[in-house]
Amino acid sequence: MTELEGFYGEFGGLRLDDPPPVSALPLQTLGMRFHHVGVAVPSIEKALDYYVGLFGFQQISPPIDVPPEHVRVCFVRADPGVMIELVEGVGEQNPVEAILERTGAGTYHICYQVDDIDAAIRILRRNKCLPFKRFEMRTNGLRRFAFLLTPDRQLFELCEAEGDGEASS
Repeated sequence: MTELEGFYGEFGGLRLDDPPPVSALPLQTLGMRFHHVGVAVPSIEKALDYYVGLFGFQQISPPIDVPPEHVRVCFVRADPGVMIELVEGVGEQNPVEAILERTGAGTYHICYQVDDIDAAIRILRRNKCLPFKRFEMRTNGLRRFAFLLTPDRQLFELCEAEGDGEASS
């Protein structure tokens, strides 16, 4: 029995007596959960001055090079369960430069951790999300990553922890 059983009618276009969309159910079972917000910055070192020094966030990783993405990243924790990934572009082909040119700095992407990245991508593709970059790199307990675009072109990332998803690999 679900929390909504016994409630019927239409609320905001959703009929509560209708089952949720079939495509949504598998993502729930894959354990899709918020992991971090990526923030584009011109310099990780300068950003750490205010994220750690001024805001009081805790630095939880040193700056790490991510060659497949042409970036360096560094994680800070604002509160338990709230992490920010500072993302600095490296070299000519980096994806951060365009954001910095438009806004000076700011939100780059949202990342969700999933138990099985391959299964999550299959479900998201069926729902018109476009995967465009995948890579593997062991860092901070994570090993597999993918960037996708929603149908309205919002960038998001999936990550999978080491040891997760091994049955489908």
